[in-house]
Amino acid sequence: MLEPWKVVESRITHEDRWLKLRSDRCVDREGRVIDPYHVLEFPGWINVVPLTPDGKIVLAREYRHGAAEILTGLPCGTMDPGESDPESAARRELAEETGYAGGTFHGLGSSFANPANQTNRAWSFLALGVSATGSRRLDPNEDIEVIVEDFVGFMAGFWRDGVAVQVSHAAALHQAALWLMKGSGPPETAALRRALRDEFNRVIGEG
Repeated sequence: MLEPWKVVESRITHEDRWLKLRSDRCVDREGRVIDPYHVLEFPGWINVVPLTPDGKIVLAREYRHGAAEILTGLPCGTMDPGESDPESAARRELAEETGYAGGTFHGLGSSFANPANQTNRAWSFLALGVSATGSRRLDPNEDIEVIVEDFVGFMAGFWRDGVAVQVSHAAALHQAALWLMKGSGPPETAALRRALRDEFNRVIGEG
């Protein structure tokens, strides 16, 4: 039977405002010692698929230093210290990064960001009916271009060619489209649901 490792020693080997690194000395069920095993302790992440009443998706384009590329992705961020409600954090990040707010948020679930060596989960939301407020509150190191595109057209390109977004963004986009195509949305999303289904079937047919 599988068993969790036993942690016999644990220490914080690095900590600053961005990163907390924990180094554990572990023993598995066979008695083998794993030392050190490094674990990154991050806060929860949130991703938002924001749609306007007329079926547009609001995207964030910015430079990502880890990839050394300018990438287009979803409005996203981390939960602040003391924040316990992922939806509140998602609403805050959406407003801060894009200047869009309001709407109805639907949870798309959560998953571990990287369960091998990270402690946090990534929470995803579909936000229906968001609107521009014209007010953003970017962090000092953020430089974000807000892009608004037709959601059905964007998803067609995503399904057909893929886009350079991070894994959790790709999962959120798939979950949002599936949620809508299943008919989970309110009556006003019926036309969007039909258009998504038609485009999905077209892309699959081309493959």
